Amino acid sequence: MYTQMRGKFILTKPLFVRFLAFFVMFLISYLVNAQKEEVSPNKYKFKHRSELYKGTRLQITIQLKALKNESKFVNIPVEIEEELNTLFITTKKQAIPKHYKKQAIVFLDALYSYEDFADIYENALYEVVKKVKKDMYVVDFKFEREFTKAKVIVDRAIKEDVSNLKKFDRLKKELIDSQTKLSCHQWMKKKFEKYKNIDIIKNPDELMKAFKKTEAVHVYRLYNQNKIEEIKLYLENQIIDFYYKKSLPEINPEILDLQYITKI
Repeated sequence: MYTQMRGKFILTKPLFVRFLAFFVMFLISYLVNAQKEEVSPNKYKFKHRSELYKGTRLQITIQLKALKNESKFVNIPVEIEEELNTLFITTKKQAIPKHYKKQAIVFLDALYSYEDFADIYENALYEVVKKVKKDMYVVDFKFEREFTKAKVIVDRAIKEDVSNLKKFDRLKKELIDSQTKLSCHQWMKKKFEKYKNIDIIKNPDELMKAFKKTEAVHVYRLYNQNKIEEIKLYLENQIIDFYYKKSLPEINPEILDLQYITKI
């Protein structure tokens, strides 16, 4: 209640206490909010996996960029790199802390998802390289026998009868095909013999680097679709076809290293 004294109004004690309490609560609320306003635009803090990200938006953005540019993310396919770049740009544009944090986590999830995929991809590819290398020794004799058999048949046809040109052309084509196949096989075998350990996957030569990058997008789709068991079979089929095509401009079918049959 108010009490009038000589033309002035004075708060009674109960009302004064309530007013003082209200003022104190208002002051505390104002100081807390002011502190939030002071910190929020400049300080960010969040955790992803075991890593703590803390600092100004610029500091964390620099940290995210450095992570994106690490060597393990350098040779990723263009399509995936563009996706990660888009997520990174979207993140660094966020000025509101909660929006920045949310987008940064989306970016980090995508980045580390690729890292997890890369481990699976590289291990699967190395297993395929070992299998193909082993298989090449197994089919050595098969390809050489096919070639020598075709060569003997053509030589015999020339001596016996060349009047049936259609048949002779077919036999000649079979010889050329088997000769090319054997020559390509020998070229590929020499390449794979040099692949001693997983270092050829981690630090690939030009051929392996090209193959690894070419197939990464499709394998990444298999990974995202949780079709992990299909990756090895897919890579085995693709790597044989890839190396076979690469060998064609390099080989000379007229020069063959016959290991099993010396007389034809």
